[in-house]
Amino acid sequence: KNTSCKGTQKRKCEKKWAVSCMAKNEGKKFEEDFKNSVPATAYIYKLKDAGGWSNATNTRFTVNNICDYIMYSKPTMYLLELKSFKGKSLPYSNIKKNQTKGLLDASEYAGIRAGIVANFRELNETYYIDIRELAKFKKSSNRKSYPLDLFREKGQLIEQEKKVTRYKYDIEKFIKGE
Repeated sequence: KNTSCKGTQKRKCEKKWAVSCMAKNEGKKFEEDFKNSVPATAYIYKLKDAGGWSNATNTRFTVNNICDYIMYSKPTMYLLELKSFKGKSLPYSNIKKNQTKGLLDASEYAGIRAGIVANFRELNETYYIDIRELAKFKKSSNRKSYPLDLFREKGQLIEQEKKVTRYKYDIEKFIKGE
């Protein structure tokens, strides 16, 4: 929270901070719901998010993971970057270059599915899409974002069911490729 703002400016800063936190919370809820939806027959591991430390010079470091989760269901390992957002497109800027490169590298190995799980919150639609499809689209497009139609045409719909205020995702069906 930015406490260096004063008066009217302070209210604007607090509003921006609240909106920013709300977006982060929605993404965290999505990750939590996704993880809780994984069947007991599959293994899932959450990689540590970017963190930091500070000293007198306020030095920071960040973790540069290629994805959020590693999931395994025999015989396939999944490297999954989860994104939850408003709107009908996923901005290129939401996927870091090191993530694209790392997921593309991993996708070259047999038995690994590497990609993005995109949650279109306002539409209640969630898709898995292979990172190679995103790379191919970005290379051949003048857009600045991946459109919903790309996910619908090239991705795999992950069915979801709203449980009062949270979601349960059919990860078992996703794993089976249905």
